[in-house]
Amino acid sequence: MRTGILDDVMKEYRRSKKKSPSWPDHPAAQAGIVVEEAGQLMQASLQWKYERAESNDDQASQRQKMRCKAIEVAASAIRFLENL
Repeated sequence: MRTGILDDVMKEYRRSKKKSPSWPDHPAAQAGIVVEEAGQLMQASLQWKYERAESNDDQASQRQKMRCKAIEVAASAIRFLENL
């Protein structure tokens, strides 16, 4: 596993808990948050596949967006798991 991934996930986890300390009390609502984040990751991934930027800098920005969205998915999944 690449260095820093888990650190970044835990940083996002702490940030999300601070920004939104309340978490739904129903598993379906909790899962909905995870699914919403996963949908944003899918959108960024589809943009990479079908709307890939031409410049290397813009491609790096697209890759960074996918990475950030994946980290948000992981952080929300952790919040889901801790509330089961």
